[in-house]
Amino acid sequence: MLRFVLSAALGLATAFPALANDGTRQISGALTYKARIALPPGAEVTVEAKGLFDTVLDRAQFATEGKQVPFDFALTVPKGIGGQINAIIRSEGSGGWLVQDVSFAAGTDNADLGPLWMEQMTPLAFATRFDCGGKAVSFGVLDDRATLRIDGQDHAMTQKVSASGARYVGGPDDQIEFWSKGDTAMMTVSGEDYPECTPFDDNAAPYRARGNEPGWHVDIGKDEVEVVAQYGEVTKRAPRPEVAIEAGGYVFDMPQIATRLRIEDGLCHDDMSGMPYPQRAVLTLEGAEYRGCAGEARDLLTGTAWHIEDVMGGGVIDGAEVTIGFDAEGRTFGRAACNRFSGGYDLTGEGISFGPMAATKMACPPALMDLETKVFEALSQVWRFDFDETGALLLIGGPEGEALLTARR
Repeated sequence: MLRFVLSAALGLATAFPALANDGTRQISGALTYKARIALPPGAEVTVEAKGLFDTVLDRAQFATEGKQVPFDFALTVPKGIGGQINAIIRSEGSGGWLVQDVSFAAGTDNADLGPLWMEQMTPLAFATRFDCGGKAVSFGVLDDRATLRIDGQDHAMTQKVSASGARYVGGPDDQIEFWSKGDTAMMTVSGEDYPECTPFDDNAAPYRARGNEPGWHVDIGKDEVEVVAQYGEVTKRAPRPEVAIEAGGYVFDMPQIATRLRIEDGLCHDDMSGMPYPQRAVLTLEGAEYRGCAGEARDLLTGTAWHIEDVMGGGVIDGAEVTIGFDAEGRTFGRAACNRFSGGYDLTGEGISFGPMAATKMACPPALMDLETKVFEALSQVWRFDFDETGALLLIGGPEGEALLTARR
């Protein structure tokens, strides 16, 4: 039921095929944490680089041999491929330490990520998300400790004896019960029984590449690839092949339907709408070559929060905290110089828009309050987004189509 962050534990991902020495580069860094807690003898480290399609680009595993953080690492990945670093330090009988999804960009040069700050593992580090009749909850177990998150609040749960499945009780006065049975669960809160809880399928949507003139798209599902071309007049399907890495790109070769799809890391703009996407695509179909974009535009926004460095051309006040973040469910959040805010954003095939923002009501000096007002005014006028040559996020809008907010990771 529980999903482990490192494919080393699952054994599910496929490592990339060996490349020539001149086709690789090194991604290095140091694993560390701030707490003054010594690692026990026998602790082990696993660090890996992962690319698209859960491809393990490289992995290192080693014993700490009584040493303490920081632990230097260097992984070898193909040139032209970006990805994420995940790492875990574990020892039998202790919770351990974890760092996830530290991005490195595609490129040809070696990259030093510097210190990667790890956090102590908690049950929710490996939680499974459930849908209980429209109520989203997360449940995780680590070293016999269980936690259930409901409406943003974490509840310690204790396992109880049951005839079948695993039954956990906790919360205020033990009024919460969570009973997992295989891939599903039942939940009761203060005497109210919820509908059957089923896991969210985070991988339900296929990975899509698409292009124009003539219109085409390729959907890469879990088991099948569907190719639609010539504005829907041509449709082909094939079993999903193993992904290969060739000269800095991911390749799906399907000779049985005379199709080859190559995906490359790098910002791509739809040649009709201008919408940015995280990858480029080249479809070869029956000898003809078509170019387009791939991935989801949302992935360019989600992840680490953005620090806003310019508001409507006036910069920001030194020391002011102005941030914005995006999640995969269409929610946005941050701090607008004075107060924290949250709301929703709508992403279409042509742009982005923001709904009304809810904010805390703390009072601040007039200059910060004026800056906050400008942040909300700017958000209300945004209708598309893009990136400049330095990688800064541009939230663009207003009657002149100018960058109203400029932000950086």
